Amino acid sequence: MIRAFPEWQIYDLAGGWAAVRANLVPRGGGRSNVRCGKTLEELVENLKAETRVSS
Repeated sequence: MIRAFPEWQIYDLAGGWAAVRANLVPRGGGRSNVRCGKTLEELVENLKAETRVSS
């Protein structure tokens, strides 16, 4: 599931999941460098939403 997002480094944290962009994007462009989710499924949905913003 997370292999679909190779441009993100994904971390399993004590309180959920976090993803950090491997190549950071500048501020103000409407895109995020960090996305989080309480569950892995929520994180995947947030990354999908971020992909739509980037398109």
